Amino acid sequence: MNLRFLETFVRAARLKKMTLAAEELHASQAAISARIAAFEEELGVRVFVREKGKQLSLTPIGAEMLGPAEELLAHARAFTSRFATTDVRLTQISIGMSGTVAEAILEPMAAALCRQWPNVTVHLQSLTSTDIRQQLREGTLDIGLLLGSIEEPMVVNRQLLELDYVWVCSPSLMRGDVEPSVNHLKRLPLLSYPVDSLLYSAIASYFSSPQMQGFKLIVLRSLSVMLRLAVAGAGYAVLPIELIRGELDSGKLVRLPFSMPFPKQTYFAAYVDQPSIPLRAAMVDCICEVARLVSDGMANGPTLAA
Repeated sequence: MNLRFLETFVRAARLKKMTLAAEELHASQAAISARIAAFEEELGVRVFVREKGKQLSLTPIGAEMLGPAEELLAHARAFTSRFATTDVRLTQISIGMSGTVAEAILEPMAAALCRQWPNVTVHLQSLTSTDIRQQLREGTLDIGLLLGSIEEPMVVNRQLLELDYVWVCSPSLMRGDVEPSVNHLKRLPLLSYPVDSLLYSAIASYFSSPQMQGFKLIVLRSLSVMLRLAVAGAGYAVLPIELIRGELDSGKLVRLPFSMPFPKQTYFAAYVDQPSIPLRAAMVDCICEVARLVSDGMANGPTLAA
């Protein structure tokens, strides 16, 4: 019996809505639905009556299960509290972060983690969001800080940052007062994210060109390298505006006046929920609080060095 699936059943039964259960468990609605489906498949019974536009209601067998399920969860929590590895004894944890997250919150995050858990060795790795997603699924990372969520039943996703992206280039490459045509853009290098990334897909959708036909791409895995090349005039790029304020204010970069804004990009802190490793959830709480404070600082005026 999967305890996470059992807890999802109890929360959904008490809240009577998948959306509310998803919010409370820091999971997507799709993940909650997948957990319930797996729970029903494991038991071979239906526990909910699902009617579009109505609250969830329990089947007779589902109603009969609810009390024993809550008792089982209480016993499991007591067992974990008594025997599982505690935060005090866990001495190693690995965190993979995208370059954008590192640029935004690395210093205050590292300081907060060291201050709160001085006896834990934190292994920080700079990875692409694609690599983070894969390593988290494989169990080689404890926590991932990445673009987009991970839609797996056992993965908890907490929103970390929501960033505005803008098209920029060196003034030596293009003027910033006239919207360039697509044909003109195709004659210049586009500093692109990896082809298997969500940002590459967002760029392809922006230009309505799934395969980016005709564009001259320079594919990069590092945000800092992309920024250096953009400042040097090697190409144009779409970058998070709060991380390039210095370059924009100094005139090293100019915004390209596209009529259509680039969509906001949402970053998440994700981890596989295991009762035996409570430190993951505690550290993610801390990291999300750091990100909230950084985001408040962005909104109120102070900027970050890229």
